Amino acid sequence: MRKQLCLLTVLLVVTAATVSAQTEKGDWMVGGNFALNTAKNNAVFSLTPSAGYFFARNFVGGGIFSFTYSKQGDAKSTSVGAGPFARYYFGNSHLKPMVVAEFVFGNTADKLGTEKVNSSYRSMLLGGGLAAFVNENVAIETIAGYNRSKREDFDGSNGFALKVGFQVYLSPRGMLDTYKKR
Repeated sequence: MRKQLCLLTVLLVVTAATVSAQTEKGDWMVGGNFALNTAKNNAVFSLTPSAGYFFARNFVGGGIFSFTYSKQGDAKSTSVGAGPFARYYFGNSHLKPMVVAEFVFGNTADKLGTEKVNSSYRSMLLGGGLAAFVNENVAIETIAGYNRSKREDFDGSNGFALKVGFQVYLSPRGMLDTYKKR
């Protein structure tokens, strides 16, 4: 596992060093965020990868996948979902503010002892954030906004959401330029 993690890290660094992009039309963005919260008799793990394409300068649309596992005492819950997202970035500096919209549709499986319940859910996030580029291709992103979630046969929940993650920005132009120099 350690070798695979080292290989993935080297691959990301080499990719970031050989391409030149930020938020131009035709570029790609891949990344996501994850969360781990543990407490006595309680644990939550969440992984949310995403990938997008820049349809215009500073405007990206794409897909998001969501996986969450939680355990509280004897109760366990697993949620899997997917949906679209859109972002618009402002400015040309290494700090780019953005507006964000995400919609996720999925299924949740709850288990308490021998009782199992499956239900569908939908979630919406509307907010803003900041992409802090650590180099031309990698940004650490913070997103804050209003989150609305609704599960089948349950009351919905509203609230403030805060997400921190990273994105790698890839440019076909940068890859072609690198190839031509060889």
